[in-house]
Amino acid sequence: MSKVAPYHTDSPEYPPSHRNVYHDRDNCPAGKTIKQAHRKPGEAARPRCNDCKKLD
Repeated sequence: MSKVAPYHTDSPEYPPSHRNVYHDRDNCPAGKTIKQAHRKPGEAARPRCNDCKKLD
């Protein structure tokens, strides 16, 4: 488990719990479901994903 550059998504394909946060762990369960094509770089002024926090 390692940190990665922060990313987020705004694709309606994902539930709000995935869209309203950013991810920064390569093994985050929620983040892993986001397709590479739907990932946008950065935090977008969103809070950090709770799953990513647990992986610290």
